[in-house]
Order: sequence, then C-alpha cells, then structure tokens
Amino acid sequence: MKNAMMMKFSTAVLFLSMLLSTAYADEAKTPITATTRIAPNTFTLGDEAIYTISVKHDPDIQPSAPDIKPPQGLELVDKGENPAQTVDQQVIHDYWYKLRVDDVGTLTLPPAPITFQAPDSKMPDKMIQGTILAPEVSLQVQSLLATPGSPKEIRDIKPLAEIPPPWIHYLWMTLAALALIAALYFIWRKWKSRTTNEINAKPSPQLTPEELAYQQLNALKAKDLLNLGRIQEHFFELSEIFRNYLENRYQFPAREWTTEEIIHHFKTFPMLNDTLKLQARAILTHTDRIKFAKADRVEGRDEIQTVIEFIQQAKPVIAETLPSAAS
Repeated sequence: MKNAMMMKFSTAVLFLSMLLSTAYADEAKTPITATTRIAPNTFTLGDEAIYTISVKHDPDIQPSAPDIKPPQGLELVDKGENPAQTVDQQVIHDYWYKLRVDDVGTLTLPPAPITFQAPDSKMPDKMIQGTILAPEVSLQVQSLLATPGSPKEIRDIKPLAEIPPPWIHYLWMTLAALALIAALYFIWRKWKSRTTNEINAKPSPQLTPEELAYQQLNALKAKDLLNLGRIQEHFFELSEIFRNYLENRYQFPAREWTTEEIIHHFKTFPMLNDTLKLQARAILTHTDRIKFAKADRVEGRDEIQTVIEFIQQAKPVIAETLPSAAS
C-alpha cells in the first residue's frame, strides 16, 4: 500500500512539473508583451501622475512609442522614454507620461495600442507590422475635503471691514479741493482778462511793402552803423530790407534766392522796366560785394538813398510822406 501511495505522489509531481514546464515554455515563446503602471498610489486635485507603459520584446522587434489619449480629468503635461534595458535576452522599453489630475473620482486610462515591426517568419528579411494593447489602468483621486486634516466646513469669505479714515485724511482732502478751486478761478480770470483785452484792442493797420521798407530803412539809419565802423552789419541789414521789399511787392522768394537767381528772374519779369532792373541789379551786387569783401570803408554814397529812390520809382502811385531818411 505504501508503494502504491508513493507511485501516485510521483505521478502527481510529474504531472505538475509538466504543466509548469509548459507554462514557462509558453511565456518564453511570447516575442512581445506590454504592462502598465501608475505612480504614486494616491492622488488629489492638482497632483501629477506618472503613467508608464513597459514593452518587453525580442531583440529583432522594433516597437514604436504609443500615443495615449488621456480621459477627461487628466491632462498630458510631458512624455518621454527611458533608456532600453536587456533582461533574459529580451529588451525592455519604458515609455512614461506625466499627467496632471483635474478631477476627482475614478479615472481610467483605456488600453493603449502599441505598434511594432517584426521579421516575417516565412521571409526573415521582410518586416511586418503588428499591434498589441497595453492593459488599462485606473487611479483614484480623492477630494481635498476628504483628506485627513481638511476642515469639515468651508466658510465664505467675510466682507471687507470698513475702517473710518482719520481726521487728517479729511483735512488733506479739503485742502486739495480748495487748491483745485483756486487754480480753476485763476485760469478763468486770466482767460477772461485776455478775452477782454483782445476785444478792446484795436487791430493795427496792415503796412504796405513800401511803408514797411521805409520804416525799416529809418530804423537802420538811426543805428548809425557806418559811423561806428560796423560796415558789414549795415549792408547785411540793408540787403535784407531790399530783398524783403522785392519779395513782398513782387511775390517771389527774393530773401532765399541768390543775386544771380534774382537777376535771371528779372530777364522775363514784366513788372519792372529795364532801368529799374538795372538799378536793382546794382543795389544787389554792391551790397553783396561789401558784405563778403570785408570792406573797411564805404565807396561812394550810402545805398539807403538808392533803395529809397528805387522804391519811389517802382511804385510812383504811393503818395505817402517820404521818411526822414530820404531827406
């Protein structure tokens, strides 16, 4: 009887060994497998979860990094791949995904498809494409109210307390208001005074080009620059007065043009006769020569009288009394 029991035990052990050998042989024959994990173990709103897909495969298989679609409540922040490792003559690739938790409750990541390239058993030189699924994984997100140490009741924010300002605050406000009123009153008085003066002021009559020229020539003669030895300054002003008269009377930019440009303009200018054109040319060239030659004395008569005579002859209809410079 003892021998019969030993025989039965040996048979059971042999059968179990055969089953285990078959199981290990089946596992060893699997060319590619995928597993998933997520860390840490507990989550609350705002935490970051690391979701990892591990792909274990034969060396001649080439997997691709899977693209995951996080469910509502999880936001993909970053992703990457760890360096490959070799274990039991197979290669392990770890693909990680950093997710931000935005919702509470149970959040489930669905099975993720993983594509790979493997050699064809019939044609080893040819690669064929395959797909496996990484298993789904879930995580439990707790509410902040449910975590240890959280208050049992959330109270609303209290309204702002009104603190009465000190009396000095009202004093400064009063002074600022008085200063503003005084400034506005000063501006109003100044504006009103200016407006009244503008109304009462009589508009000055507009001088004709001849009157303006006579006025400027009288002022130049009163300076007596020639007797003071300031010859160039005298003829500079005289030239400007004459050019200003030509510009105002005949409407061309005499003050900006050179003497040559003015003489060229006179060639086809119908408002002056030939005699006046020659006189104008003589005045311009004479004043230019003294202005730029640094003369020590004046040759000939003073050109003020020449300019006055030109104005009188160019505009004989003007009947104003001649200035004192003409005497």
